[in-house]
Amino acid sequence: MISESSNHLKKRGRMFELEKILDCLAHKKTPDSVARRRQPSKSDEDQWMMIRGDDFSVDASGKIATSKALRRLGAKTQVLTANINAHVRKRLTHTFEVANIATVIARISGLNEDLCRAIAYGHDIGHTPFGHLGEAFISEITGKDFRHAIFGVVIAQRIERQGNGLNLTHQVLEGILGHSGSSNVLPGTKGVEISEEAKVVKYSDKISFTLADVNDIFRRTKILDLGAFPQIDKLLRLCGDSQRERVAFYIAGLCRESAEKGYVSFKTSEPAQIFAELKHNMDKVYSLVNLQNSAEILGRVYSFLSKTTLIGDVNPALVLALMTDDDVLYLYRKDCINARDFHDCSVAEIIEHLNGKNIDFSNPDLDW
Repeated sequence: MISESSNHLKKRGRMFELEKILDCLAHKKTPDSVARRRQPSKSDEDQWMMIRGDDFSVDASGKIATSKALRRLGAKTQVLTANINAHVRKRLTHTFEVANIATVIARISGLNEDLCRAIAYGHDIGHTPFGHLGEAFISEITGKDFRHAIFGVVIAQRIERQGNGLNLTHQVLEGILGHSGSSNVLPGTKGVEISEEAKVVKYSDKISFTLADVNDIFRRTKILDLGAFPQIDKLLRLCGDSQRERVAFYIAGLCRESAEKGYVSFKTSEPAQIFAELKHNMDKVYSLVNLQNSAEILGRVYSFLSKTTLIGDVNPALVLALMTDDDVLYLYRKDCINARDFHDCSVAEIIEHLNGKNIDFSNPDLDW
């Protein structure tokens, strides 16, 4: 994978000098030996440990990869909702692309690949239907700030596996919690920095969704004309002629800058500055392609959840947050929603195990 990438890592005649940065951050690698779990190891973890022998691989392959939370991302918005083109990314395909970028960076720089992969697999499991529009809706109706990064940790600890949680390592949960935003300080702490692997996933996430959104909005669906956004077009040309070349360009820039700094960094180099400007321009585009009647759709389904007895004593906002785009749109399109309709939705089998539990979507509960 490294040698394949290195063939593409060129820019204006400059060759990506792979040999100079290989293992450049090995001294910052999170060792497998520091992994810790909230609960003692269980039988399924022991089985995976016999196969792979390390905790972070268990979290990635044996836990998150097989979780319902990850499967539901296949029916959740990445940037375009209810698009029938199977090549348009959903939240699940975005997750795999983030994992690919993150593990390549980790391999080049000498960081922990399995930890990067586990964080990447879990980083978006807390997303609501309709993406950030769903987050904004739940924040408004509850009066509490809904953050998908926090909710992802809540899902992993209190909702998956019939309410028993996945028992992930603290390091992976911290990575999920800290993957979003611009700061490398772990939310809710006084200056505690996220791991180098979590930083890798944070940057991989931004690189992945920015370039993928360009691809899906302008190239694949042609919802918008790239010619009407000359600055975006210009910035794209600076980093390559294809999706593959652009991803490789940014991987090269991040690895080179990180080697120079001695820690994961993607802020000061020319590629980082090009990327920051591209992302800034893309941020102006999203309002033009977002689902315009999302509040109406979510509002009708939330109204049903607030009145029905089908969800027991579970917070209707929590139920809505666990739903997929398909769940919401299916119920919204019903003239009269009945019990059978609700039980056809993926969320129905989750909440039957949450009755009697007071789950706060804003509390990651990582003080252990």
